[in-house]
Amino acid sequence: MKKTLLLSLLAILLYGFSASAQIKKPETVFKTTNEDAEPEGEKHYFGQFTLSVPLRSNPYRDEYYSYTDDNGNGTMDAGERNYSALDYVWPDGVSAHFGLGVHYHKWIGISANVGIDWLATGKLVSTPVYGALFLSPKIWESTNVYLQAGVGHTFALGRGDLSGTYQKYRVGLDFNSETGFYLEVNRYGFNLYDMNPAGSISIGVSLTDMF
Repeated sequence: MKKTLLLSLLAILLYGFSASAQIKKPETVFKTTNEDAEPEGEKHYFGQFTLSVPLRSNPYRDEYYSYTDDNGNGTMDAGERNYSALDYVWPDGVSAHFGLGVHYHKWIGISANVGIDWLATGKLVSTPVYGALFLSPKIWESTNVYLQAGVGHTFALGRGDLSGTYQKYRVGLDFNSETGFYLEVNRYGFNLYDMNPAGSISIGVSLTDMF
């Protein structure tokens, strides 16, 4: 009786080991990653639209201060006046530019650009075509310094064959690589009236789209 019981227990144990051996164990897969690898789907191209306003000094500033008070009447000491930005500079036209380019991790890139510039004082409308290089080092979590330099050629519209070497220099702040505000200097490479050479200092806003 004992012998039969032992044989039965032995048979049950053997059956259990056999069943467990047939169960497939999950495979462990080790994946190696390269931390320096470029993120999947990163965008390398960008388009940029800029709108800026050229500035000029207020030609009537001294005359105005000499003869009027804050209400436009009488005479007053210039030191008593409440100043505003328009006391020093006036808007002098408008410029719109568009460019397409390539970038590396959003901090350096090159672009091809075209635009139209209007300077009211000089009665000048011109179309610059130029290439540009930009640098955009990060200074805060979502804020970058934006530096750009461009060179090309510009054509004065309605002034015969008047044209010249175009130069653009821009410095500003860029937020999330989408919206920026900047100050820029433009040189047109030709003379116009008392401007030798013609040019402008502008403030503007930029809209950038990575794709």
